[in-house]
Amino acid sequence: MAISKETKVGILATFAITILIIGYNFMRGDNLFASTNEYFGKYDKIEGLFSSNPVIINGYKVGSVSSVSMDNSTLELTVGIKIPDDIKIPKNSIMKIVNNDLIGSKAIEIIFGDDTANYASDGAFFEAQQDQGFAQAMGEVLTPLTKSLKQTLETIDTAVSNADLETTLKDASLALKSFKETADKLNKLLDGKDAQIESILANVESTTKGLSGLTPRIDGILTEIESTTKQLSSVEFDALAIQITSLATELEKTTTALNSKDGTLGMLVNDKEMYNKIDATIIKLKSLLEDIEKHPRRYTGFTERQRKKGDKEKAEAEGK
Repeated sequence: MAISKETKVGILATFAITILIIGYNFMRGDNLFASTNEYFGKYDKIEGLFSSNPVIINGYKVGSVSSVSMDNSTLELTVGIKIPDDIKIPKNSIMKIVNNDLIGSKAIEIIFGDDTANYASDGAFFEAQQDQGFAQAMGEVLTPLTKSLKQTLETIDTAVSNADLETTLKDASLALKSFKETADKLNKLLDGKDAQIESILANVESTTKGLSGLTPRIDGILTEIESTTKQLSSVEFDALAIQITSLATELEKTTTALNSKDGTLGMLVNDKEMYNKIDATIIKLKSLLEDIEKHPRRYTGFTERQRKKGDKEKAEAEGK
C-alpha cells in the first residue's frame, strides 16, 4: 500500500514536534520519562526565581522549578517544583529560595524536617522561606566599607584643607636646597682625596686581617679559661665540708671543757677565788721584778755586805 506524500510530511512533522518538546523539557530539567511529584510553596517575592531553576538537596540538583504563578488579587506568588517520587520528603520540610551562584541566580533548596513518620504527597504545600537577595547581601558587606571609605576621604579632605600647602612646599624646597648644598660641599671635600681614601681603606683591610690572625689565640685563651673552670668545678668540696665539720666538733669540745669545772682550764675559768689568788700573785711578782730592776744589788750581791748596801740604796731612794 502506497503512502502519500502528505502522510509522510505529517508523520515527519509530528516526529519533529515530539523531539522539540522532549528537547525543550530536557533543557528545562524535566524528564518526561521519569515519574515525579510536584510540591508548592507560597512567597511574597521570589527575587528573580524562574521556571527551570534547579531544586537542590544538600547541594545536589534533584529537580527543577516547574511553575511560577501569581494571584492577581493578593499578589501572592506560588512556586511549583518537581522532584522524583522516589525521594520521600517529610511534611514539615521547608522550601527555601537561595542564591545559587555569585551572579545572583536563584534555586530552591529543600530543607528536610524531622517528621519522618509523615511524608508529603503529590501536590503538598511546604513552608516557604528565602535568603536575603544577592544585592542585599552585598549591600550589607559594602555599606560598612563605603562608610569607612567616606570617613577616610573626609579626614584627608579636612587635613588637606587645614594644611598650609604653600608653607609646606616652601619648606620642602628649602630642605632640598640645603641637601644639595651639603652634597656639593661633600663633593668638594672629597675631590682629589682618592689616594687618601684608598690608603685608609687599605689600613682598615690590614687591621681586619690582623684581627683575623688573632682569632686562633683568642680561641686558645677561651679554651684555657674553660679548662680552668672545669678544674675549679672538680674541687672536692665534700672533703672540705668534712674538715670544716671536724673543726667545728673540736671547737665544741674545747668550749665544753672550758665551761666544765672538772678540768684544769674549767677550774681556772670558773673558780673566782683561785682567779683572785693568781691575780694577787701576779701583782706581787710584778712588784718583785720591778724592785729587782731598780735595786739589783739586793738580789745579786754575793756577800751580805753587798746585799745590805743594796737595801740602803733602796731606803735612800724611797726617802726613808
